[in-house]
Amino acid sequence: MRTAPLFRLPRALPVATAAALAVAGVATVGTAPAEAAAKSCGFEFTHRQPSVYPPEIIGNGFAQCDVPPEEHSLILALEYRQGERWVNAAHIRDAGIPPGPPGRRSYEVKAACYAGTWRVSMSVTGSIQGQPFVFSDYSRTREVPTTQCPSR
Repeated sequence: MRTAPLFRLPRALPVATAAALAVAGVATVGTAPAEAAAKSCGFEFTHRQPSVYPPEIIGNGFAQCDVPPEEHSLILALEYRQGERWVNAAHIRDAGIPPGPPGRRSYEVKAACYAGTWRVSMSVTGSIQGQPFVFSDYSRTREVPTTQCPSR
């Protein structure tokens, strides 16, 4: 018996820093891969790292579900490094249900741009077919020089 969450990268989503949203559940050895893949959602960061458009820095992503979840609460955030920790500069919370292919639900978060190390983070909770799921991920970091944005 396999007890790990099921992961799947959605079809037709561009290759980027990506993560499939976990559908928490138990798959037995006899479960067909196509059956397991049909019970999932996927998330992709639109870009591998945050985008800089002075005076703003922007993080984007999108989600798509093969089977619509009953609940889906996603947080997309822009974070900057302060010493050894990540600080939330801005975030959005969205409880909309992502559609199935070929549709997708887009997310965008913006913050004032400052020089430093930035990343986009996401976390999602919800339930699909009565099973709760939780997932989080983050993009690659981006070094923003003072030639692009001012110092804090």
